[in-house]
This record gives sequence, structure tokens and C-alpha cells, in this order.
Amino acid sequence: MSSPLLYSGSPRFAGFVQRADGLFGLIAALILVAIMLLTCADVIGRYFLNKPVPGAFEITELAMGALIFVSLPLVTLRREHVTVDLLAHLVPKGFRVIQLLVLDLLSIACVGVIGWRVWLKAVEMGSSGETTATLEIAVYPLVYYMSIMTFLTAVLIALLMWQDIFAAKKDKTG
Repeated sequence: MSSPLLYSGSPRFAGFVQRADGLFGLIAALILVAIMLLTCADVIGRYFLNKPVPGAFEITELAMGALIFVSLPLVTLRREHVTVDLLAHLVPKGFRVIQLLVLDLLSIACVGVIGWRVWLKAVEMGSSGETTATLEIAVYPLVYYMSIMTFLTAVLIALLMWQDIFAAKKDKTG
């Protein structure tokens, strides 16, 4: 929400961004609270009752995967990705919109390929019946979720890029 481009343009788009941001933020917070509560229960059980939570490590690993991949669209919506702009000052102002467009298209392609490869991995894990070692939880549903969150991130990058194009056109026309 720190970017001036984030809410420029259509109020409808701004409303969508705020609702999506709230939803992904809530999901991330709930997963983080669940990890924290599980860790606390495991520590108390392990050190005070000599009875750790069975499979706590596996559940934490799965929850961390869910947390990381719900954070991907959240960070994208907030435009809080790590950026390095060592050479940005060399790009003339007139070409910055084109530069952002090219970088967004490259990002969409990269994130899309990652989503596709993760989807193929989920298919492979589902067909082989891969599970966690202790609790024997099927892993492929989480991997499908990871792929869907990655594809969703690519869509969000495209929507933000589209919004930026219209904001740039609006700035030129005044």
C-alpha cells in the first residue's frame, strides 16, 4: 500500500486490491498463528510434560509452505518485492513506463513457468501417493495450492501492469 501506483486509476480496482489484500493478509495471519500455537504446544509438551506433539515438525513444514505461497500474491499486491535499482537512473524518464512493462511481462512469464512446474510436481506427487514420513499426510494438495497461488500471482502482476498502463496514459492526457 506504499506505492503511489497501487490505487491510481479506477476506484473499482482499488476496492478489489483492498479486499484481496485483506483476504490474503487474514489467511497469512491465521496460518502464522496456527504455527505459533503448534510450536508453543510442542515446546510445552516436550519440555514440561515429556510428551511432544506428534508430527509437529511435519505440520509446521506444511504450514510454512502454505504461508510462503499465500504471501506471494500478498507481496505482489502491496508491491513489496525486493528490487535493485542500481541502473534505474540511467533509463530516461520517457522509457521508464516501457521498462516497467517489460519487467512486468518478464515477471509474468517467470512466475507462470514456476506455477506450471509446481503443478506438474503436484501431479507427479499425487500419482505416486507421496506422503509425509510420520503422519502420512498427502503432500500433493499443498503443492497444488502452491501452484494455484503462483498462477494467481502471475494474474495479479498482469492486473497491476494493466492498471499502470492506464495510469500512465491518464498522466499523459492529463
